Amino acid sequence: MSSSIKLATLTGSALALALLSASPALAQDNRGNNRSEESSEASGQIQGEVVLPGRIGGGRSDRNQQRQRGRQPAPPTAEEVMAQATSVAAIAVPSCQVTESSLLGMREGGAKLYEVACASGPGYILEAVEGAPTASDCVLQSSLAWQLRRENPEAEVGLQCALPGNQNRVQVISAYAREAGVSCDADEAVALNTRVYELGCASSDGYRLEKSESGSWSAMPCWRYALISTGTCQLTTAEETRGEWPKLVANTEVANCNVDDVSWMGDGPADRGAFYEVKCSTGEGMIVRFLNGSTQQVYSCVDAVQIFSKPCELTGDALGATVEPENVPEQ
Repeated sequence: MSSSIKLATLTGSALALALLSASPALAQDNRGNNRSEESSEASGQIQGEVVLPGRIGGGRSDRNQQRQRGRQPAPPTAEEVMAQATSVAAIAVPSCQVTESSLLGMREGGAKLYEVACASGPGYILEAVEGAPTASDCVLQSSLAWQLRRENPEAEVGLQCALPGNQNRVQVISAYAREAGVSCDADEAVALNTRVYELGCASSDGYRLEKSESGSWSAMPCWRYALISTGTCQLTTAEETRGEWPKLVANTEVANCNVDDVSWMGDGPADRGAFYEVKCSTGEGMIVRFLNGSTQQVYSCVDAVQIFSKPCELTGDALGATVEPENVPEQ
């Protein structure tokens, strides 16, 4: 990934602002679980209005409904709900092969709300607006709740997808990582906004995942993200990140270097890779050209100014010159 790309991180209220916008209130929840209802924005190509928090029950229409309850027809059966939800999903999110469904309630205007789980990928909250049904991604809703409760464990997070098949945030985001060509023993995963996700790996470095406008996925190791940006991965510890540094000298003539510090110098053309300064615990330093998971070339700090127009900063005085790794001669 080019160094020019800066990935935006939305935490807490910022993520809520990205995922939540004005929307009508909801009518009574037909499941009787007395939860407030809210949802977050649908991701990717899913378009339409998002299900958001609102007053549930208690209005004049609700009282009228209670008085007329004896004259109302019986609630739909599970089979009828499945058929209705599948029909709505076929329009709102055609990629979803519905495996589970539930009827959540309806808008005050009469549009029914469903939750569906899909054979693969995230599940959705569906709003059966006539002619233009909408879908909201359960992974985004769950991630919003994670962000809010990370800041405040008592935070109200509203409606969350409840079907057993939708308790799969880590599995869904792990599948996105595999599309980007990476995998690990994932122990946590979260959406940071509608196109940027993070994958935490058990006792090892994690990944930042980004979905392009075309729908393709790319991945950046958290150790590199920490070096080229002002941020760090939320699901990867500093110790896990530092554990990746030895790969910068592995299988090279400086493999005996006990890496003490690393800084990013810049990226060359795609076929040349990235350049990092490495400082050993002995005080010795060098520059490495890293590509496709391994070091391709090691440069002495003695030659740094001549080659990079910049000295090694971790082991010497900086001159403030701009690094231009694209000018590094082929070796």
